[in-house]
Amino acid sequence: MNAQSPTAPTQNPQPSLPRVNEPDAEQRRRAVRAIASAARDAEDCALLLDALGLDAEEGRTSLPTQREQ
Repeated sequence: MNAQSPTAPTQNPQPSLPRVNEPDAEQRRRAVRAIASAARDAEDCALLLDALGLDAEEGRTSLPTQREQ
């Protein structure tokens, strides 16, 4: 191929990556809980969460407050 060819490779090709939206809080919560349920032990869970950029606290659900009677 020559430099005039429209299919000639460029000198510094930029990879075309798809745009990905960051996961919302609910997706992150579910991911943390799935990892925790599949991990072999607490250390395994911590390593997996760290590798994925997640925090164990994201897996906690807040309990509804009790209503006053």
